[in-house]
Amino acid sequence: MSFGVRVSVLGLAFVALFSVLALRLWSVQVVQASQLSAQAETNQLKVIETPAPRGEIRDRKGRLLAGTRPALAAVIDGALVPNADDPAMDALVQRLSAFAGVPSADVRAAIDDARVRGDRVTLVADLTEEQALRLVEYEENFPGVSVLPQPVRIYPEGELAADILGYIGDPNETDIEKPDIGPTDTVGRAGVERQYDDDLRGDAGRIIYRVDAQRDVLDIASEDAPIPGANLELAIDIDLQRVLEDSLTQGLDLARQAYGQPDCDPTEDPACPVRSVGVVLDPRNGEVLAMASVPGYDPNIFVDGVTQEEWDRLSELAVFNNFAIQGAYAPASTFKAVAYVAALEEGIFPEEATAQTDAGTYFCSGKLEFPFTDGSQQVFNDWIAEGHGPIDLHSALETSCDLYFWQVALSIWTNRIRDDGTGLFPEDLLQQWSRKLGFDDETGIDLPFEKDGLIPDREWFQRAQRETPGLVRDGPWTGGDVMNAVVGQGSVLTTPLQLANAYAAIVNGGTLWRPRVVTNITDQDGEVLRANEPESLNELELSPATVAAFRRDLQLVVNGERGTARSAFADFGDGVDEVGGKTGTAEVIKGETAAEDVDTALFVGVAPITSPRYVVAVVIERGGSGGRIAAPTARRVLQYLMNGPSGMTPIVAGEEAD
Repeated sequence: MSFGVRVSVLGLAFVALFSVLALRLWSVQVVQASQLSAQAETNQLKVIETPAPRGEIRDRKGRLLAGTRPALAAVIDGALVPNADDPAMDALVQRLSAFAGVPSADVRAAIDDARVRGDRVTLVADLTEEQALRLVEYEENFPGVSVLPQPVRIYPEGELAADILGYIGDPNETDIEKPDIGPTDTVGRAGVERQYDDDLRGDAGRIIYRVDAQRDVLDIASEDAPIPGANLELAIDIDLQRVLEDSLTQGLDLARQAYGQPDCDPTEDPACPVRSVGVVLDPRNGEVLAMASVPGYDPNIFVDGVTQEEWDRLSELAVFNNFAIQGAYAPASTFKAVAYVAALEEGIFPEEATAQTDAGTYFCSGKLEFPFTDGSQQVFNDWIAEGHGPIDLHSALETSCDLYFWQVALSIWTNRIRDDGTGLFPEDLLQQWSRKLGFDDETGIDLPFEKDGLIPDREWFQRAQRETPGLVRDGPWTGGDVMNAVVGQGSVLTTPLQLANAYAAIVNGGTLWRPRVVTNITDQDGEVLRANEPESLNELELSPATVAAFRRDLQLVVNGERGTARSAFADFGDGVDEVGGKTGTAEVIKGETAAEDVDTALFVGVAPITSPRYVVAVVIERGGSGGRIAAPTARRVLQYLMNGPSGMTPIVAGEEAD
């Protein structure tokens, strides 16, 4: 074949190929254009996330404290609502305002928020059946508004254990910075809801719809169900929790009656008893069996959103704070346990009392004169003006004799190690023992916002003088400061949980446990994903003699003839000989007369004293005397623990006692 023929054939082939291509293009662009356009419209997709139910929270016996129930929500889709300048927008705002009972300004703000974020915003979290049907039936009147399934958090016990459970709410800016939290999610804001939020939240589901150009749903392309969050098993016992909260309520009422104004308002009257706080620990492993602050709140109010008025009212009373771990109180005479243990372990006794078994070597006269180097002196008065007579360390704890423990502090101070190497004790020996027992630091409990308290020493005192003028007096750190600290006054601050945990460590033989609320994190089938095992924070090398003596002397506080809690436990019933404790009265406001003083009442109880299983700490702010108010309040809880519901008796005031 000649060259010219080959070129002609090749040219014809190219012409044929281009003809076929042109014909195909004409077919696609002209003949099939409308068909392909319709198909493209049907291939648009819309993705909707379905929120995951939060995990359940149950007590130690499996009873529900927090769960979820299915609900229908009215959701605004920012991509589908009318434009801001569209007349349909004003009509939508007015209809939604009337439908939801929400001010039109709030509705418009929600729509603007959804549009800016290009996301969905829940307008009504829990629709009634009638509301849901109305939205579906008249959907053309509510463009961009959908009815979607959404789990709703429930707290079936209302206020019970709210300090432990916490509550949920919308995420803040810090939360949204986390990769797995979106602006429409809910997150834990307090309690275990916050502490274990990552476990409780679960994974959102996803529904992919095929929609047309008008965004009407044609069918479901795919669907992934949400995965519920993990469940929490708590050490809390609902029945004990209810007894504690009811007892704290009665104790607060008793304090206000004793104050003479049962209806006083603590936000207006600085002397009005303001709240009562309690915690029950298992000293064998650190489990928190109950914990509460009264007055409290119902976490259900946050499910649909709390009003600003309600938020302001509750915030004024600080009910959202868990005062068992956030309340910093002067521990008063309950703190004498530290000096008691230090005295036995280190051999520290007043100069007149050379042995702790010698009952007659120290005479408590009721007054101690403390000389200063400039020749002046300060008089320290015991809480009983006439004193307690001849006592030793054991009867000093029973009677709560301030003078004896002041002398212990002075023994440390006068025998402190000096620059020349002379002396017996480190100047901060009391502080060292305090910190061994867990004071001056967080306990590490699995709850947020815990406070660390304060154990003052020379270093803190001097820093406070430099950095916070006026917080402490001028002049050097002296023995008088140690005397204040030894009886839990001055600048000493502790939380009720720290108090309970310190007593637990002493009575259990020296193990300072990390307190824990959650025992297990489980999946939906009940399988343990993670166990919150007991953890020792410190092992004190306490002698068995010290532990036995401390238990015995706590028992005397409740049962001894001169015990400061004797009258409060007079009607305890069976098993009172197996109960011990320590009272405390912390000065809050110094009046012109003793009758005008405002004090906080404290009590720490232990039972059974021979083999401790429970430590109960109670604090009643501005409640008065520990023996009169706090001890009877704790007594009712201890009655329940020892004798069951039938063994409880009404709370009545005990005798005034430190």
